[in-house]
Amino acid sequence: MSEDDNKPVFDTDQQYLGNVYGKALMGLATKAGVVDQMVDQLDSFVDVLSQLPSLRYALESPRVGFAEKESLLDKAIKDKASLEFLNFVKVVCRKGRADCFTAIRDAVRLMHDELSNRIQATMITAIPVDDGIRQQVAEQMSQVLGKQVTMATQVDPTIIGGLVVRIGDTVYDGSVTNQLNQIRTTAVGRANQQIRQALDRFTSEA
Repeated sequence: MSEDDNKPVFDTDQQYLGNVYGKALMGLATKAGVVDQMVDQLDSFVDVLSQLPSLRYALESPRVGFAEKESLLDKAIKDKASLEFLNFVKVVCRKGRADCFTAIRDAVRLMHDELSNRIQATMITAIPVDDGIRQQVAEQMSQVLGKQVTMATQVDPTIIGGLVVRIGDTVYDGSVTNQLNQIRTTAVGRANQQIRQALDRFTSEA
């Protein structure tokens, strides 16, 4: 079995259902006043599924009856989670959507961040950076965006100097690579403009 076999398949359908179930869980947690606890429990549960692929496969399998799935969940998380969270997980499994727990976690994280005026970002550099630089960039981005930025780091040797910050679908590119590309694009655009101007002069003089 390859490492990829342990990774859940993620698609648009899962993303949609992740949002639907995520909203339901956040609504339940908000009403009970236990949002932070519920988010932590969901994080822990998804971690358990990644560490115990046999449990994940059993919960996702249509050949395993719900009574057996319920028993597995009781053994796995009953003493580690609230009754509300356990019942939520059972509902998702009863609906046959245990494959959506990662998508639910991702959706809940976004909702929780929005509720807390936080945003997740990733700083990409050519070499590893220390916590001081990471925190400095996070503080600068927080001032720009007006939100508390939680900064993760990633190394990409193809970046030449500088850094790239990715927040959702938005990329703030301050790398030397990007600057070189901008210079190259500007130079090409200027050359094309000069060619067009020369062509215009040639045709007008002909």
